[in-house]
Amino acid sequence: MDDAAREIVGYRRYWQSVTAAIALNCVLDVLLLGGFVAVGTISIYVPIAYAAVSLSGSAFFYFYAARVAPERLRHSHLTLPMVIVACATELLFVGLAPGLAFYFLMVIFVIFSFGATSLSIRQSSLALLAVAVAAAVLLYGSRRSSWIPQASVADHVLVWLCFVATLGRCTLLGLFARSLRMRLQDRRRELSESVETRDKSLVLVNAELQHQAIHDALTGLPNRTQFADRVAIAVREQRPFAVAVLDLDRFKVINDSLGQVAGDALLKLVAQRLGSTTRSQDAIARAGGDEFLLLLHDVGAREEISKLAMRWKEVLSAPYRIHGTELHVSPSIGIARYPLDAADGHELLARAEEAMYHAKQSGRNMFCFFDSEVTSFSRERLVIESELRQAVAASQFHLHYQPRVDIATGEVRSVEALLRWQHPTRGWVMPGEFIAIAEDTGLILPIGDWVIREACRQARLWQLQGLPSLRVAVNVSPMQFRQPNFVDDVRQALETNSLDAAYLEIELTEATLMTNAEKSVAMLEQLSRLGIVVAMDDFGTGYSSMSYLQRFPIDELKIDISFIRNLSSNPADVSIVGATISLAHGLRLKVVAEGVETAEQLALLKRMGCDKYQGFLYSPALAPAALELLLASAGAQSMDADQPSAEHTSSKLAGLPRPIR
Repeated sequence: MDDAAREIVGYRRYWQSVTAAIALNCVLDVLLLGGFVAVGTISIYVPIAYAAVSLSGSAFFYFYAARVAPERLRHSHLTLPMVIVACATELLFVGLAPGLAFYFLMVIFVIFSFGATSLSIRQSSLALLAVAVAAAVLLYGSRRSSWIPQASVADHVLVWLCFVATLGRCTLLGLFARSLRMRLQDRRRELSESVETRDKSLVLVNAELQHQAIHDALTGLPNRTQFADRVAIAVREQRPFAVAVLDLDRFKVINDSLGQVAGDALLKLVAQRLGSTTRSQDAIARAGGDEFLLLLHDVGAREEISKLAMRWKEVLSAPYRIHGTELHVSPSIGIARYPLDAADGHELLARAEEAMYHAKQSGRNMFCFFDSEVTSFSRERLVIESELRQAVAASQFHLHYQPRVDIATGEVRSVEALLRWQHPTRGWVMPGEFIAIAEDTGLILPIGDWVIREACRQARLWQLQGLPSLRVAVNVSPMQFRQPNFVDDVRQALETNSLDAAYLEIELTEATLMTNAEKSVAMLEQLSRLGIVVAMDDFGTGYSSMSYLQRFPIDELKIDISFIRNLSSNPADVSIVGATISLAHGLRLKVVAEGVETAEQLALLKRMGCDKYQGFLYSPALAPAALELLLASAGAQSMDADQPSAEHTSSKLAGLPRPIR
């Protein structure tokens, strides 16, 4: 049975129930009238006639409701004739039994009160008019009866008006009840709709929360939780598959330099490219940060997986254009296979991550399959990270200083501070073993702040001890340079140790300066105003723009050791170093060569006009006490901060007040 049929059946049952209720009321009236018969008020024929008329009307309407057209049952078309017939019956018996007129009139009032709850205002008005006319005729025809005042025409009119007024009040009461019922129905419907809307909203909210719980908000990809579930399902299926962990190289530099908005835009593009190159049966997820996860179904051969990894490398290494800037990133990928490398999903993911770290350690922009070497490397990295955090708290770091020698005079006027970690069990640990981990974990920030403060403290201590006054050069990481309070921290380190800015030098790599070059110019201008010497480190290994190189307020260029190492045997290196020295001098910059180890290298540098050098040829990096002995024996030249120094060669800030050094 459809909804329309059920609705028709419901209406039929309603009206049949109504007529049955009317019939029961007629039976009650007959019983009451029988009581009046028993006391001799009326004849026995009155209740018999009343029952016959009333029950006949009820029966008629009962069977009519069973056969009438359905559309007529949907509205209140039966109510009006039922009210009129019932009222006519009562008025008829008012005339037949005037001694009980009060009873029949009372029933009329009840009929109107209940009938109006289903009638419209128009229908109620028509019924009221019809009954009022019938009552007027009845009153006029029964003027000789004793049951009502009838002394004059005025009495008849007043009785009729009282009847009509009372009937009207009953009608208004019924209409009010009808209005109240409809309002209650509307309110109930509104509440039902509100509850339904709320339930739908809750369903949508729950669905959204469930979606957010297993998806990445930025890229829309599944997150690590959902990915782990899919890996668990793949394990239960007992079919070969592989898991790959993909991490973006240099993403932290881009995010720190260009901001989170640019970093997020880059991650979205990476997710899109991965989606376009991954097979339909495979799954992609974002684990967080710049790390993505891939589930490769039905693969086991290294050759097949290698082809997929090569495709990812090719697609992700293509240039990205974000906010008008062309960016380059590359992926480091670690791969673990089921069931060869692990029989559990969590262990498989862990081993893929270990392989990814091995790829990064091996040079980045490559993919590696899991093997035992990866395991040892990853665990070693975690151990170093943990011990590095303890080293920061336990003050296990020290600075060693490597002299810089003026090539023309042989004098030492500056040193470079180099970080060393005195591990309680490993001994001295070189920066190459922990700096990358410190940058990945953010520990480079407290370490870098300590280096600047310690370098300033040591430089001032040498001055107070009457030793040669040396400028101390400090290497600054990209993350540290991009901190909003970097210049303030440097200023505070100088003020705390009462060190003139002329004795501090900041070294920044070429890549650091060229990432967001405009911001770099502004930062360098602030450092130059303080009077600090600024050097560009590792020159030649990045992608400097000549126009920016001219704008940067820097004082020195440091030629990277990779160009010095084979200087004696590689003519190309000689050409590059010679061109770099000429370029720097053309921009009025000093040139420092690092990593000089042989007299032949030094002779070539001197012939090309290089200004300074540092390296094992003169001395390795030394602890402060050992450096003091070396300088004392060599008779190091002291800088005088009160006189102009040739160390400052930059003219980029012409017109800006700078301390004379």
